[in-house]
Amino acid sequence: MILSILFILKTILFLNITNVEFNKILILIITSMTTIGIISLINQTKLKYKTLIIIIFYSVVSFIMFLDVVYYSQFYALPSVSMLGQAKQLTAVGDNIKSLINIKNLLIILDIPILIFISAYSKKINLKRIKETSSFLPYINHIIFTILAFAIIHGNTIGQIESLMAQEPYFFHTTDIAKNINSSKNEGNIIFTEEDLESIKLRTNLKDGKLTGIGKNKNLIVLQVEALQNFVIDLNYNNQEITPNLNRLMNDKSSVYYDKYYQLIGRGNTSDAEFVSHNSLHPSLEEPSYTKYENNTFYGLPWLLRDQGYTVWAMHGYKKEFWNREKAYVSQGFQRFISEEDYKFEKTIGFGIRDEDFFKQNIEYLKELDSIDNNPFYAFIITLTSHSPFNIPEEYQMLKIKPEHEGTILGNYLQSIHYADKEIGKFIEDLKNEGLYKDTVIAIYGDHFAIQSGDNEVDNMMTELLGHKYDYDSMMNIPLIIHVPGEEIQETISTVGSPMDFYPTILNIMGYKNEKGLMLGRDLTNYEGKNYVFPQTYLLKGSFISEDTMFVMARDGLFDHSKAYDLNTREEIDKNKFRSMYDKIIEEINNSDFILKKNLLKYYIENNGEVDLETLTETEILKDKKIASFYFNSLEELNKAYDKGRRLLAVDIELTTDDRIILLKDWYWYYNNLFEDPKDRRLTLEEFKGLKMKKDQSQMAIEDLIKWMEKHEDAYIILRHGEPDTKVFVKAFTEYPMLIDRCIVEIKNFRQYLTVTYRGFNKVILNPIKEDYADEEILDFVTMHPHVGVILDKSRAKTNLPDKLKEKGLPTYVDGPTNVLTKLILRGKVKGFVE
Repeated sequence: MILSILFILKTILFLNITNVEFNKILILIITSMTTIGIISLINQTKLKYKTLIIIIFYSVVSFIMFLDVVYYSQFYALPSVSMLGQAKQLTAVGDNIKSLINIKNLLIILDIPILIFISAYSKKINLKRIKETSSFLPYINHIIFTILAFAIIHGNTIGQIESLMAQEPYFFHTTDIAKNINSSKNEGNIIFTEEDLESIKLRTNLKDGKLTGIGKNKNLIVLQVEALQNFVIDLNYNNQEITPNLNRLMNDKSSVYYDKYYQLIGRGNTSDAEFVSHNSLHPSLEEPSYTKYENNTFYGLPWLLRDQGYTVWAMHGYKKEFWNREKAYVSQGFQRFISEEDYKFEKTIGFGIRDEDFFKQNIEYLKELDSIDNNPFYAFIITLTSHSPFNIPEEYQMLKIKPEHEGTILGNYLQSIHYADKEIGKFIEDLKNEGLYKDTVIAIYGDHFAIQSGDNEVDNMMTELLGHKYDYDSMMNIPLIIHVPGEEIQETISTVGSPMDFYPTILNIMGYKNEKGLMLGRDLTNYEGKNYVFPQTYLLKGSFISEDTMFVMARDGLFDHSKAYDLNTREEIDKNKFRSMYDKIIEEINNSDFILKKNLLKYYIENNGEVDLETLTETEILKDKKIASFYFNSLEELNKAYDKGRRLLAVDIELTTDDRIILLKDWYWYYNNLFEDPKDRRLTLEEFKGLKMKKDQSQMAIEDLIKWMEKHEDAYIILRHGEPDTKVFVKAFTEYPMLIDRCIVEIKNFRQYLTVTYRGFNKVILNPIKEDYADEEILDFVTMHPHVGVILDKSRAKTNLPDKLKEKGLPTYVDGPTNVLTKLILRGKVKGFVE
C-alpha cells in the first residue's frame, strides 16, 4: 500500500513538472494503476526473488520518469529513444545537466534508496504487507480500466488518445519506440509535387533590391555566439551596458540589425542553428541534423561560396566529434575544421576554451586563411564561453549585479554574455589591426535562447526586468547583426525571421545567386510579404510566430487545445482563424522533410534543377480504383480477381477458438441454424478446414494466404477484421512478421491505430464509417499519424472531405459502388470504391 501511495504522489509530481493540462486525471490513473497493477501481479507469483524484482521494476520506472522530467525541464518535451545515440554529448554539458537536477526533479527518485534500505535491513516489513494489501489490486485495476475503456470509447476519443500518446509515460515511450522501429518504412503522408518544387525554386531565385551586392568579392566572417539572446542588446542594467561592443556595432552606420529574429533548432541545438543558417531548411526532429543527414548532398552557403572561389573554414574550440561536426562538415562544404585539438590553452570556462584564447588564436588562423590565394575567404566561427549554466569564474565577472539577481540564472547570464561581448569587441579590433576588417562582411547572431521561459519565478524576474511579459517569443528572440565596413546602411529591420532566412539574406548582401540549390527562407532585407517562424522545439510542430501573433500548439498535439495570442496586447485571440495557417506550416515542414529524407538536392544538382519526382516518391500503394473485397475470401476468388488485373485485395481475418488465423467473411448463411447465439459461431481450425463451402470454394488459413502472396509479389492485401479489438492483428504480426511489408491493416477507429502500428504494421488505411467523427477530427488525425488512405461512406464522399484528404496526399475510397460513386470517381473526387 505504501508503494502504491508513493507512486501515485510521484505521478502527480511528474504531471506537474511536465505541464500536463488535458486529461490529467485519465493520465494519472493509467500511469499509477499500470505500475501498481504490474507490481501486484509480480507479487502474486511464486518467484523466489519477487521482492527484488518489484524493487528493480519500481526503480526502473521511477528512473525513466526522472530522465523524462530532467529532459523536459530543458527542452519542454519528453525524450525520444532516438536521442539515446546522443548520450555521449551529455559529458560535455555536465554543468548544464547538474543545473536541471533540482530538488523537485530529484523527488521522483529519492524514495528508491529508502525502499532498498527497508528491503535489505527490515525483514519484517519486506513485502508481506504488500502481499496482504495488493491481493485485491488486480480487481481494482480491472474495474478502473473498464471505466477508462468506457470513457475513451464514449468520450472525446481523438483528444484522449492523442493526450495519452503525447503525455502519458507508458503510451509515449511505447509509441515512440514503435515509431523509431518503423521510421525507415513509414515516413508519413508527405506529398511533394511539381508545384511544390516550382514554388521553392521561385523563393530561391532572389530579386535584386536594397543592399544587393554591397559585399561582393569581400571576405565573410559569420560569428555564431553561444546563447546570445536579443534582450541583452542595448539593455541598460543597473546603469551598465551588458553588450557595449555589440551595441556599438549595431548602431554603426555600416550595420543592419534584425530585431525580430527567432531561433529555429531541432534535436541538435547549436549544431542545428548552424545547419539551418547554412542550408535554409528545417532541422530534424528525430535526431540531430548533422547525424541524420551526414551523408546527404547539400548546396548551402559554404558550397555556394566555394563555387565563387572562396576558401571555406569552420572554427570551434571544442571536440571535433561533438554533434558529429567532423563528419558532417564535409558534406556541408567546409574545407577545413579547426577544433579543440588545434588550439593551445591552459584555462577553461565551463566545458571549453575561453573566448579570449579562442579569438586570439583565430586571428592567426584567419591570417593563414587569407594568405592562401588572392580570392576571398569564408570563416564560420562558433563561440563557447557563454554556454549555460553561465557559471564563469569570479575573475571574469565585471558587472555589478543587483542583490535580488545574485546567484540566479539571470545574474549569471548577464556576467557571462558581458564577458563574451568584451572578447567580441577585442576580436573586431584585432581584425582592424591585422588588416582583415576593411574588406570583410561580418555577421553575428545567437544560436538559441539562454534563459528558458516556463518557470514562474524566472518568468516573473524577466518580466520585471524587461517591462513586458516574458514568454516564448521573448525567450526565442535572438539578434542578427550584419556589418559591411565602409557602407552607410544603418537600419533596424523588423521583418520576422529566423536562421532559415539567414542564407538568402546574406546572399543578397554578398551579391551571389543560388543557381544550383533550394532555399525555403526569405531575404529579410527585401521581402515585402508577411513572414513567419515555424518552431518545433519548445513550441510544438504547428506553432508559429508572426509580427503580431504567436500560435502555440497544445502539448498534446491537438489543434482544438491550442492557443493564439496577440503579441502587442498579450490577449488570447480566436485560434480558429489560424487553421489554414496551421495546414500551411505542416505542409512547409513536410516539404523540407521530403527534401532531406529523399536527398532531393543530390538529384536536383546532378540534373541541373530537373528532378523526376516519381523516382523519389514511394510507389503508390493504392493504385487500383477498386479494392476487391470477397464474399468467401477463398483461393478461387483471389485468383479470379488477380487474373482480372486487381492488385489491391481486401480479405477478412478471424481467430478460431484455438487462436489460429483464418480468412472468414460472413458464414452466417452457412450455419445460422446451428447456433442460437452468433457469438458461438467460432470454430477450431480443424473444424474450419472440414467445412464444405458452396461453389467448391477453398477455405484459407493465414498460411495459405502467405503462400499465395509469395507467388503474387505485386499484390497488396488489406487485412480487415469485424470486431473492435485488434487481437488478431497483434497475433498476425507476432507470428508472421513477413506480412508487414505486403499487408495494409484496415482500422475502424483512432483507438486501433496505436495497437497495430506499435506491433509493426506501417501501412494503415482508416475506415471510420461506424464512428461519429467530425471531418476536422479525421483530418487532424491523419495529419498527425501516417496512413495510406481513407475509406468513406457514400454521404461523406459527396462532401469536400475527399478533396481535403487528397491535399494531404491521401487517396479515398467509398464503401460500395453506385452510379453516384462512378460520377465521383470520374470527377477525380475519390480514388475508387470498395466492393
